[in-house]
Amino acid sequence: MAKYVYQGPPSGVTFSDGKEVMLFPGVEVELPEENEYVKTLIALGYLQVKETKKQRDKEGSNAS
Repeated sequence: MAKYVYQGPPSGVTFSDGKEVMLFPGVEVELPEENEYVKTLIALGYLQVKETKKQRDKEGSNAS
């Protein structure tokens, strides 16, 4: 699972495991990274990966 910020029209999705997620613009959501629907939302520009502190720290150490 990964955290994303949704930037599309209000929507909702039910995944095969029964998990339901409501999607609203500007709201952070946790979604399965390998799901085809999630990949489609990313390709459409509706989902932006939420950078974690761990990712920022790693990038900062690589910037030297």
